[in-house]
Amino acid sequence: MPQCHACERSETATEALSARGVRLTELRREVLQHLYHADKPVGAYEMFDRLKEEGKASAPPAVYRVLDFLVEQGLAHKLQTISAYTACTSKPHPHTAMFTICQACGDVQEREVAPSAALDQARGEFKVENLMIEAIGLCAACQ
Repeated sequence: MPQCHACERSETATEALSARGVRLTELRREVLQHLYHADKPVGAYEMFDRLKEEGKASAPPAVYRVLDFLVEQGLAHKLQTISAYTACTSKPHPHTAMFTICQACGDVQEREVAPSAALDQARGEFKVENLMIEAIGLCAACQ
């Protein structure tokens, strides 16, 4: 029986971490799978509540640490404007991401974009470690 797309993405992410020599603990795997299966970005406390119901998390700080780990590893993104996390939809590699966030229905789409010319000019003076662009507006369906 074929796996669902979210489970396949989770396996690919697990393999990428393993290739880097990074261990994916059971809680890290659970959080990552929840992010991949979520139909929208998830807040840290919402994630904690889901895991607590399943008996898989005991304290919010542990979930925050896992979410931060997944962001550091390039497997998830933290959307600052809505204070929520979402699984990275591209392959596990460093990239510049742009997110469109619909303020009506909550739909979030990730797009990989090239850095701007202004950012390229600043690179000599400033080391960019992570760049995310978040655009809030209305999706085509809500316009």
